[in-house]
Amino acid sequence: MRQFVDNSGRYMLIIPPDWVFKNDIYAAKNSVSNCFELYENPIGSFQISCHLITNNKTNIKSYLTKLIKQDIPSGRIDFKEKFIPDDDIDAYIWEDIINNNYLSCTYTYESVQRGTDELKEELDKVRFCLSSIRMIDEKYKDSVLNSYRFNQFMNSYAASVDLLQRAYDNGSAIEITVLLSNQIDALLRLALILKKQLDDKSNIIDTILIYQREHDKPVMEKQVYRMALENGIISKDLHNKLYILYDQRNKVIHRYIITDLLTKNVFETAFEYSQIEKQIAKIVKKYEQMQYIAKIGIYGIEESPDKPLSTEEQDELLNSLKEKHAHVKINSEITFKKFNLNSNNEKA
Repeated sequence: MRQFVDNSGRYMLIIPPDWVFKNDIYAAKNSVSNCFELYENPIGSFQISCHLITNNKTNIKSYLTKLIKQDIPSGRIDFKEKFIPDDDIDAYIWEDIINNNYLSCTYTYESVQRGTDELKEELDKVRFCLSSIRMIDEKYKDSVLNSYRFNQFMNSYAASVDLLQRAYDNGSAIEITVLLSNQIDALLRLALILKKQLDDKSNIIDTILIYQREHDKPVMEKQVYRMALENGIISKDLHNKLYILYDQRNKVIHRYIITDLLTKNVFETAFEYSQIEKQIAKIVKKYEQMQYIAKIGIYGIEESPDKPLSTEEQDELLNSLKEKHAHVKINSEITFKKFNLNSNNEKA
């Protein structure tokens, strides 16, 4: 099961491992509802929306007065269920008001599915999701959102590893160069977060480096290199190598056609990046182990960071990759099971 946190930070829920978040796939990022369904052969669609009830929405509040209960910011919500059958599309509706938030959930499907075992199985999942929905107390909002965004960052990193494996399989030097430079940047951002937690003896996740909204001022790669140097994460020699490689990468991306750069040179750049990526991955591993031993931060948990993923965790990761890729052909050829997810990729 995977946790989902609404982008507004008002509520969270648990979704089944074989469901995916569909808003991005459907290019509905600005939708007021969050939509989930089976990635393959969906039976129906589960949607949830949350609206703050203001003075200009008193009619809604009056209409739903019978649903209002005692404020329970972190307790289970006792939704009222309605079933609306139709010749074409059936709908289940659940609604409630919690702390002046109107929560509305629906599950819709083609009526020909009514009564089938497959639908019953999906409805069981829906009701589990409903039982997992929790309103987020304002004082915990930032912490919950930051933790969720960190998980999204790690899922995106895993998706880049999947793409990198394809690039290696296809011998695509330019793609290898781009993806490795992207991963090095991500690993250094991760190392900065882990070190700050260790230094501060804190579990707080600073997401400035790993979460960028559409209009946020970006923290560029060279800034990250400098920050890693200033924090003692990388040596001056490694910092200088990264600067040189960054310029070579830009030449590959922007000036491959208009310079005398050879494809052979691109492969050389890709190889250099692969060697540095291994060094930085070892640095990150060191900070993970330091947190595990000190029981501080993201990896200050009971289980070792080196613990292999369970079958369920692998299935959850697979669906997270599908959400990130949002591309039918790519998702039909997911490569992550070809290599060990719990060790650094040694291929170069």
